[in-house]
Amino acid sequence: MSLAIDVVDVALSPFLIQIILIFILAGLVKGIVGFGLPTIGIGFGALISDIPTAMMLILVPTIFTNIAQVLATESMASVVKKTWAFLFGAVIFIPLGLGVVLLVPEFPFDRLLGILILVYSLVSLSGFNPVTHKKNNHLLGLTFGLLNSVLSGMTGSMTVPGVMYLRSLQLSSNDLLCAMGILFLISTIAIGGSLWWLDLATQELSVLSVMMCVPVAIGVWVGMRVRSILSEERFEKVFLYAFALLGAYLVIFGGQ
Repeated sequence: MSLAIDVVDVALSPFLIQIILIFILAGLVKGIVGFGLPTIGIGFGALISDIPTAMMLILVPTIFTNIAQVLATESMASVVKKTWAFLFGAVIFIPLGLGVVLLVPEFPFDRLLGILILVYSLVSLSGFNPVTHKKNNHLLGLTFGLLNSVLSGMTGSMTVPGVMYLRSLQLSSNDLLCAMGILFLISTIAIGGSLWWLDLATQELSVLSVMMCVPVAIGVWVGMRVRSILSEERFEKVFLYAFALLGAYLVIFGGQ
């Protein structure tokens, strides 16, 4: 699907219904486990459009939900102190990653996204959770951050190796939520700026992105209610299996 999407045409097509359902699902996951909004939105969005379009649509909802997530934790200062090198690296090369999308449009970036989703799901399901030693945090964090920024620019996904690195720091659950919120927030802002800078964004998509705040908010609200009655561990396992299936589907059928 072309990036130059006419908002009226979209409103009269099945695309809008599909993207609303996708964003409700993404919000639901975000409300229960605290992450997954960009990856779910872009992962499923790539099935019905292209990655830059899905990136643009998820921008505004991701910014607002992660501002709320960071403010709710009240841990921003201490988290930034522990992870500043990683966070700096996580945004610096995002324009480079998006530039690669422009330079090599024939490359199956949706398959790359599928690989990242599959890696995260299988690693998490296996229980593999390495611990990063504090004395190596900044150097290692910068390295993982730079890699994450390139992959974020190419796929819109910030989970590999981003969330995996943050989990390796053995942060408290509150600090981990805050760190993921900051990562998603600054990465999304960098992606949005890069999309406009590289002429990959349109006013029509910006309007649709604002509109998508409603289905995402509905999903988050339902997710928070579900979290109060459903074991988060049980849901996360089901989510990871479904996530793995999505990744496998993108790897097999992407680029077609």
